[in-house]
Amino acid sequence: MSADYLTPEQRAFIPRYREKWQDIGLSTEGINQQYAMDAVRAIYTALELTEPEIIIVDSPNAAFEYIWNLFKVNSYTVLGDAIDSFYWSRIYSNLQSDLLVRLPGDLQTNLHSLFENHLAKEYANLLQKQMEIQWEDVFEKHFSKRDRNFIKNIFSSCRKPEALIAGCSYFDFCIHGLNYQQFQNKILILEDFVKNCGWTFFFQNIAIISKHSTTISIDSNNHLHAEDTPAIAFADGYNLYAHHGKLKLERTHKLNDIGWVNLLEKMKTVEIDSWEEYKLLRIVRERINVQPMQFLKATNPNTGEVRVSRVSMRFASAIEAVRWVNQGKT
Repeated sequence: MSADYLTPEQRAFIPRYREKWQDIGLSTEGINQQYAMDAVRAIYTALELTEPEIIIVDSPNAAFEYIWNLFKVNSYTVLGDAIDSFYWSRIYSNLQSDLLVRLPGDLQTNLHSLFENHLAKEYANLLQKQMEIQWEDVFEKHFSKRDRNFIKNIFSSCRKPEALIAGCSYFDFCIHGLNYQQFQNKILILEDFVKNCGWTFFFQNIAIISKHSTTISIDSNNHLHAEDTPAIAFADGYNLYAHHGKLKLERTHKLNDIGWVNLLEKMKTVEIDSWEEYKLLRIVRERINVQPMQFLKATNPNTGEVRVSRVSMRFASAIEAVRWVNQGKT
């Protein structure tokens, strides 16, 4: 039995479920923080794990910065062990196994190819590639190459909604299109996560939920692409630039300052300290469970050019932050 033997009605369902899950997994709408936390708590409950502390940040990069700040002060262990794919398989792989055992092998093969989603895969791969390059550079400057394993461990904890689009659309089709209604409740936990969370880093004691990106731009061939603006943008100014599905990392490095400057103009800030042309600024957050952010702003007295660097919350003086930023550039 292959996909050719599906009824016309069943075949008509396939693009519907593909579109449904792409819209869910690549949403640029703001998340409901309560729904996001409930979705993550449900996953910990399903895995028979203790409910963690939950932190919400504006981007996957901000999640890395939260973890990095713990690492710098030797507090990385407060996260606990990464909840990696071994744990995750209790939800995703078990559902997959329960469904696949009921489908003929040739039908599985045909359906699998029909539900592949190259845009979702491209989004996940390019964003992770950019972050790996940037954070390996940070770790090597401050520690050594051996600490790259920490980056791998962090990513092993990360569940990406867009990486679940193909599988979940496949499951959803099997449940409704092929009438395996008995698995309906099992997919709901995945749907709640994909719908309400961005990249989420699952650790034993702490879960860090990133918000959705605010922008996703694609070309006519459904590849990530934008000419002079980010192909992927987040609320905190973290951007990814892409040209017809290819990462433009040099563009990201060049324009990150502009993103931070724009963010500071939009958000309410408090000046913590100043030194010469430098100001240490903190973005005021009124909501709980959202990571605060701190920046070092430098204004060239001769040209008026503004440079902005995000710095750790542990800095209380501008000169201390200046030394840290300069150390990272040497």
